[in-house]
Amino acid sequence: MSTRCDSPVRTYDPFGEPVDIARACAATPGDRRARHAALAVFWSLALLLTAGRAYLGDQPVSQLAAGAQARLALLVSPAP
Repeated sequence: MSTRCDSPVRTYDPFGEPVDIARACAATPGDRRARHAALAVFWSLALLLTAGRAYLGDQPVSQLAAGAQARLALLVSPAP
């Protein structure tokens, strides 16, 4: 038995009163794929940032700043 996604469904609120709500339509495969890709990118970025903080967390800030400044100077300086 299939139902249309825009047809109202009778449900009940916490106080037992009937409530008509619109049923959410099922996601299409393309939407599902995009959602999974976005979740993978989000968690990969979160893992990368967390691992970076754990790896760089034990170094003094002045050493990090000096290293970043040296790398930036090498990047900006003209090549011979």
